[in-house]
Amino acid sequence: MKDAYWTLKSPDAWAAELWRRVPAYIRLTFFASVLLGLAVHFYMFVNKLPNHDDIAHLFSMNYGTASGRWLLPAVSLLDGPFSTPWLLGLLSVLFLAVTVCLSVSLLRIRRPLACAAAAAVMVSFPTVTGTFTYMFTASPYFFSLMLAALSAYLAVRFRRGALPGAAALVLSMSIYQSYFEVAAVLMVGALLLEALDGERSFWELIRRGLRLLAVLAAAMAVYLLAVRVTTRHIPLVDYMGLSSMGSLSLRELPRQILQSYWKYVCVFFLDKNNYHFGFLPCAFILVILCCGALGALLLRKRRLGPARTALVLLLAALYPLAGDLIYIMVPSGEVHVLMIYGLCYILVAPIALTEYTELHLGDVSARTLRAAARWVILAAVILAAYSYAVTANSAYLKMDLSLRQCTSYSTRLLDKIESCEGYREGMPVVLLGGKTREAALSPTPELDSVQVGGVFDFGRLRTSYTYGLFLRYYLGFTGEVFLEGSERALALDGLDEVRDMPLYPEAGSIRVIDGAVAVKLNG
Repeated sequence: MKDAYWTLKSPDAWAAELWRRVPAYIRLTFFASVLLGLAVHFYMFVNKLPNHDDIAHLFSMNYGTASGRWLLPAVSLLDGPFSTPWLLGLLSVLFLAVTVCLSVSLLRIRRPLACAAAAAVMVSFPTVTGTFTYMFTASPYFFSLMLAALSAYLAVRFRRGALPGAAALVLSMSIYQSYFEVAAVLMVGALLLEALDGERSFWELIRRGLRLLAVLAAAMAVYLLAVRVTTRHIPLVDYMGLSSMGSLSLRELPRQILQSYWKYVCVFFLDKNNYHFGFLPCAFILVILCCGALGALLLRKRRLGPARTALVLLLAALYPLAGDLIYIMVPSGEVHVLMIYGLCYILVAPIALTEYTELHLGDVSARTLRAAARWVILAAVILAAYSYAVTANSAYLKMDLSLRQCTSYSTRLLDKIESCEGYREGMPVVLLGGKTREAALSPTPELDSVQVGGVFDFGRLRTSYTYGLFLRYYLGFTGEVFLEGSERALALDGLDEVRDMPLYPEAGSIRVIDGAVAVKLNG
């Protein structure tokens, strides 16, 4: 007779059962994602390579609500108050790995090499590198990414998953809004595969699509309502157009849609940010031709009928738009590299297509085409992932050298300040002049081709709003520092004595004036 009472399993038994239930391809995807993520970003994880914002939040993470990210401060507490690269990096890689697993599951990618290729491109995409340059928010942001993918998984896979799916997406947006597009592109991709299956009628597919659209719309509406509630006593900052999120102009919509599609051309074919090897745009054209051939063959073999065929073509056209909704979400804002993670799914889609054709085109006549297309697609995606790894490590090298250059420059500057006649310990330092000459400092022009957002060169790091904190945290200077443009600096700039001073590092460029050390960096 079976035990009628429920028994609590031991941790070992529970873990063993969980391991058995997880499909082998998911286990492979998870570990491939972790290993590749650590390999690509190891340079960043074992060094402290700051940018301007990371310096400001080196020992605290106390913002978010005014940017519409009301859950961000609470989630950040789980990582501790310090911007510790190894811990935050490891947590981020784990969240990324779960995101990849959810994605390959929804897009039906099963074969080992295909899973590894999807993992490679998703953990190395430049958005990931850009996010790691803001290390203090990296793990919360990738937790948000995981929630967005989970939202799509719940809404697609479970009959009653609409409500929890919408809830997960609201939580994701309350940490970082831009991953809304990840949920959207995964939903469109999953629905596209269902349409290709031919098992549901046209109207069943329409109802299912409307249900998924309702999940996205409800999540956006609840999020915007939550923002109004959480910012009722504080102004919502106009950062990257966030204050205009939710507004939609029908007159501007066609332009915004074209912008969304044009971004793919800029990133993958024109390579305006120098993310790819020179030959990869040609490889991407071959990928498009292979996908077109496989897609045409699928439609001919599946015989879906005019209505479902039209729906498949529509969903295929909407897939890239869903992955780059940011231009519609924040129409008046500047699109940062951190906001375009959805673009990487355009590289995952061809992998999913080859997987689907392997299962549904089993006849001998198409075998050569499928094999050739698979070689082209996997090779292009893997090479793209490797080019992203090169970009990431080039960016980290640039940050490393910029930090060293800024440290060396600042050490010399502080030595001259403390040697200035009349200087006393604790005396405030006022940096004078505009930023033109300092911002142009570039001792390593070889790295100018690295254009990942969040990666600062020496000149930008020296002229950033956190340079005073840099002197305190990295060089141990305890005096108060007033930067160019501050009220104290503007007051001194108007003095004749200051106008007659030569520019640093010439003799006389540093003087004690009105109880402060004035340093004339520029004219």
